[in-house]
Amino acid sequence: MAGKEGIGKSRLEALSDGIFAFSMTLLVISLTVPLVPDWDAPALLPGMIADMFPEFLIFSIAFFIIAGYWLAHHRILRSIDYVDERLIWINLLLLFFIVLIPFTTSISGDYNAVLEAVLLFHINLLCASIALTLIWLYIRNQYANLTNDTEPERGRIQFDTAGRIRALAIPAITIVAIFVSFINPAGSMWCYLLIPILMVAGRKAAQLA
Repeated sequence: MAGKEGIGKSRLEALSDGIFAFSMTLLVISLTVPLVPDWDAPALLPGMIADMFPEFLIFSIAFFIIAGYWLAHHRILRSIDYVDERLIWINLLLLFFIVLIPFTTSISGDYNAVLEAVLLFHINLLCASIALTLIWLYIRNQYANLTNDTEPERGRIQFDTAGRIRALAIPAITIVAIFVSFINPAGSMWCYLLIPILMVAGRKAAQLA
């Protein structure tokens, strides 16, 4: 077992899964329940719910992006059996930015026309994407020391055309959203709707390759 000093990846996955799940659940707090007197509710509540659309849009974007991070994190870690201390700290950096997403989602949802509030959300997602990429790069370069010698093929993370598009979709769209936010802070959130289109394009490209 020389060269495999570390802990079983199951403990890291358990911590990561818990934080991903908690962050996805905590997002709902960004949706503020309208408070109106009972006698005014029939007249006022429908309009107030309609006014919550920007908050609900950002909530939906953040929820599915965190889900995408979780899925990518699972795909990356399934190639290894053990994690070393350096990988643990890189993973903790990712989890730090994941935990921040409910906060930046709430801020940007409440103040979607304020540039600084929206930028905080975009930069949060960009930092999480960079941290996830660092995990992939580290495992790609170090897998020989981290995987089971009897199954070396498990350490080879396949990164075909579809994989590259999946990896680059969120950071690329986030950078576009940052630029758009200087022109239209609220409108920059719509950039994230391009992510599913890129994912579908990635699968089509992989099938044609």
